[in-house]
Amino acid sequence: MILFIYAGLIFLVLRFSVTLFNFLSNPKLGYYGKHYTDKVSIIIFSDPEDDHSQLLKSIEEQDYKHVEIFVKNAKERINDITDLATGKYLLFLKGKLSTGKGLINNLIYRAKVYDLALISLVPNRKFNGFFDRCIYPLNDFVLMNIFPMRLIRLINIPAFSVASQPCMFFNADKYRQNLVSENQGKTKMELLQANGFVHLEDKSDTGSVGKGLLRIFGNNVFAASIYTLLVVFCPIVMAVNFDPAFLALPVGLIFLTRVMISFLTAQNQVVNLLLHPLQVVMLVVVMIKAITIRVLTLTRQKN
Repeated sequence: MILFIYAGLIFLVLRFSVTLFNFLSNPKLGYYGKHYTDKVSIIIFSDPEDDHSQLLKSIEEQDYKHVEIFVKNAKERINDITDLATGKYLLFLKGKLSTGKGLINNLIYRAKVYDLALISLVPNRKFNGFFDRCIYPLNDFVLMNIFPMRLIRLINIPAFSVASQPCMFFNADKYRQNLVSENQGKTKMELLQANGFVHLEDKSDTGSVGKGLLRIFGNNVFAASIYTLLVVFCPIVMAVNFDPAFLALPVGLIFLTRVMISFLTAQNQVVNLLLHPLQVVMLVVVMIKAITIRVLTLTRQKN
């Protein structure tokens, strides 16, 4: 039990350090004031029940007009769409998104300056009720305390760069080369907070949240399980076994971590602090569900 508590404390300090690094380095898409004329192919992933009117309207209101738009339905292969696309860049959008002015120019600037094959953006979230506020901040919470986002471009870890998929911006030539070679490890990628340039209106779907959380861990069930165990159950064990005076350190670290992540993701700090216990409970629920589905799927594939 003592070893478990020590492991939890060390992990809590590490998570706080990662969050502090992200907070200070401010990994957000900036406004650079540059304007380009490169053609961009926008590919919208569509489900039959989706309403893309808000997304299409926000694209029309963009200050960037050198675009072509494709809507991919569930029956079409992505290769069929990208073969038709003529843009120098590919912008993949899915979910109930809306885009802000300056998005495309700023993406192109960053892709050119750092020679990036992919920029993934973590959208700012719009919440539609109490339940949404309990589950949808989980993706941002895990993502912002598990790895320093500014280092993804330097260390080049594809699993982290594709951890957020609602908005992905590709260099078209490099994207097509990777489709053939399936060798993403040799291309530069980056993951950034959208900084108001992309907004996502979520739906209350624990399954999609669980898939997103597993994706952050590269679909590694073991890593996701250890993370959940340390994040959720270590504080409970500490609260039961520690004198209240010794709880100041873990409580303070958790408090500061939630505040910094809320600032980075433009979420309400007070609401996230008050709902933290419920969000932790939901983390257990969605993780168990996602891990169970993942294990059953792998088992069926092997059989």
